[in-house]
Amino acid sequence: MNGVLHTYNICFLGRTGNGKSSLINNLFGLSLPTDPLVSCTKTLSSTTILSQGKSNYDAITVFDTPGIGEFSSVVPYQKYYEHSVSQSHCIVLVTTLDRTDAPAQRLLLSLKDFIEHGKDVRFVIALNHIDSRVTVGSADDVVWDDVANMPTPCRLAQIEQRIEEIKRKFDGKFLPFDVVPVCAIRQYGISELMKKMLE
Repeated sequence: MNGVLHTYNICFLGRTGNGKSSLINNLFGLSLPTDPLVSCTKTLSSTTILSQGKSNYDAITVFDTPGIGEFSSVVPYQKYYEHSVSQSHCIVLVTTLDRTDAPAQRLLLSLKDFIEHGKDVRFVIALNHIDSRVTVGSADDVVWDDVANMPTPCRLAQIEQRIEEIKRKFDGKFLPFDVVPVCAIRQYGISELMKKMLE
């Protein structure tokens, strides 16, 4: 044993407020600072967790990046994004139902050259905040079945529409991808997201 961990690296990207840190906390049992009103991630942080049989690697290293949109351009954080993407085996873009994907699309296009040629990199889009009552539909819509802990049929239809829109916007522009609907606070879709990140 040489003391070197064989790690699987996962980078989380997304707009400020999309719930990257909350999702990381739920996926990996961490306690990164979060706040629904202000950005908590101002620098690139990484955490290494022993995988305990969750993957074929000794450990998983998670990169939590500052939010896209923290400034009027991504320039202040570009080096953080480039570094984390260049080191990662999986890139997770965290988005929401509100359909503002242009900043993420521009960022991903700027990062294509930082993926090592020939390296097999997974790309997963986590569709977070699917229980939000503000972004889609009317205020009277019931969007979550608390007993079953899942979206209502009305919200499931909206989620499917959003997934189709994401496929149109991102297909062929970065890497092949899967879209996983999640709600970090309700622990919905967490195991499916973990599976897609590690498979």
